[in-house]
Amino acid sequence: MHYRNWILTGVLLFGLLCAAPVAAITVKHLDITVAENGDADITADYAMNWMEQAIVYPAGLSILAANAPDNAVIHSISPDRVQLTAKNLVTVRHTKDATVYTTKAFSAQDAQKELERFWFANMVTLDLAHGTLTIRFPDSATAEYADLSSVPSFVHTVSMP
Repeated sequence: MHYRNWILTGVLLFGLLCAAPVAAITVKHLDITVAENGDADITADYAMNWMEQAIVYPAGLSILAANAPDNAVIHSISPDRVQLTAKNLVTVRHTKDATVYTTKAFSAQDAQKELERFWFANMVTLDLAHGTLTIRFPDSATAEYADLSSVPSFVHTVSMP
């Protein structure tokens, strides 16, 4: 009898997971601080539902631990925030009178495409539409942007005295 209860519970849990709607990790805010060499410290604040916290978050942790990109250093990660440094994220060009910083454009489709490399991709989508972005340049200038579903490239020039 105990064996049947366990099987029934397992079948119900499996059915619940299969019937659960595709969830969305909601990105609330990206804060990017650009260094003079083009490296960027990034803090991403996001929200996950119970399914993502139970399945996607642990899977993502193990994947990141084993396959962290060479150009990124992850400082911390939790169910609601990640802090990392991305090397050479911003293009830096020096002229005679200025330094020009150019960020890369990105879109929700680009992010979703990256997510599709992982086995849990069909269980989650990224919701970037209501997220905001703050970019801090080395001279303390900031750029703000709303709606992360499509972010243009930013160009910031720092004049030399």
